[in-house]
Amino acid sequence: YEYDDHYFLTDPREFIYEFFPLQSDWQLLKNPITLQDFEELPFVRSLFFRYGLYFPDSHTKAVMYTDATGASTVRIAMPSHMQSSLIFHYNLKFYDSDGDSFDGVSLKRFVMQSVVSNIVAFRVHAPCSGAFLLDIFANAVTPKEYLTGEPMKFKSVCKFKIACEELQTVMVPLPDCASGEWGPTKATRLFGLVPITHQDALVFAGRELELQFRMSRPLTDFMATLHKNGVEEKRLSKFVSHALDDDVVSFMISFPEEGQYGLDIYTRELGGIQGDGGGEKHLLTHCCKYLINSSKRN
Repeated sequence: YEYDDHYFLTDPREFIYEFFPLQSDWQLLKNPITLQDFEELPFVRSLFFRYGLYFPDSHTKAVMYTDATGASTVRIAMPSHMQSSLIFHYNLKFYDSDGDSFDGVSLKRFVMQSVVSNIVAFRVHAPCSGAFLLDIFANAVTPKEYLTGEPMKFKSVCKFKIACEELQTVMVPLPDCASGEWGPTKATRLFGLVPITHQDALVFAGRELELQFRMSRPLTDFMATLHKNGVEEKRLSKFVSHALDDDVVSFMISFPEEGQYGLDIYTRELGGIQGDGGGEKHLLTHCCKYLINSSKRN
């Protein structure tokens, strides 16, 4: 246990998320809520409020039901002063057991985490009907601290039960990319790498694609890896290349076949500290990743 001053002179609007007085007057709220309302409130930790987080959607409940495709989205808003330092992580497992895989695939690959502006979204696609537990973690670190490569300690900020009562679509897992958020926001936050061509985490492409970024500070040793379910990473390496032109870095991809791909991008700062890792990736830091749907029709 450790001392937590959140529970000293706590704002009643925050206190009600965890404690329900038997006498409604002691809710100390302008508009008291019912026991049913209280039971439907999301399960949050004190850290949720310490970071100034809040739920932008009024329909965010303790139990989130999926649609017919097995999808449900949890959205969390950050205050503007925390956007540059908050890093989120998540875990998904079956609600009634500690099982965290489905058909040999980690359940984490059925969640797409992305950040747009001050909103972090966790889109869950249940691989089967049933109940799941989504645990969301956060930590406030400066980009400099993150880039040291030291292990980070994440703490839980909120949890949700994801209920999938029926499933009309078979969901495939996301490509096996590096963990964490999808989209270019991380690249801008950590490396000052600003997307020129693609601002969204999800990209629709034909058989060829070019992604461009502008560097706001010197970076070096770019590397990109392509991933596709059922295909070895080595076999896809020849289909990705990159080029530097002054402060613009371009990534060129020619997809060998139609389908869904994941693209991981790595880099490091010029003059940055090189680790003792045994491979090229260990010298670099994961920068961002994209989910790409390649089709002749696009």
